[in-house]
Amino acid sequence: MFTTTNEINSIQSKFINKDCVSIQHEDNYYLLGLILPSQLIESNIYQSSLTDKPQLNVNVINKFKYTIELEFSYMFKFGKSEKIHIKLYQDAKVAEIVYCTDVQQFIRLMGPRICPKIHKETRSILNVFLNKWLNYLIQNGYAKSKWDVSS
Repeated sequence: MFTTTNEINSIQSKFINKDCVSIQHEDNYYLLGLILPSQLIESNIYQSSLTDKPQLNVNVINKFKYTIELEFSYMFKFGKSEKIHIKLYQDAKVAEIVYCTDVQQFIRLMGPRICPKIHKETRSILNVFLNKWLNYLIQNGYAKSKWDVSS
């Protein structure tokens, strides 16, 4: 996603601000670019290699020309967290959470049978959550250079 240190520094200064939350899908895409490994290969599982931090796993579910679907989960000593499904749209340079709980997955699967207002509110809430979570990851040392790969 990003290759040079100058690109990374520019993005960090523009999109990371602990005093406010940006809720733009584009911001989340750029924040993910600071965290994810440079090369994402379908069916690979990437594991964070930070010491004294929970292990974050990223599973590349689908990778197409313009979209990548990822599944994030933490591995704790006592078990795994719920999975967060994120979709990256590389052509538009936006990212969004598809779902991260059973309720949100249900809303997504019900599609037109759910009130459009609920869809909009759910997507907005998830987008804010994603922004806060990505900022948290960056502040805690999760970065594109700190990943191990397993197939």
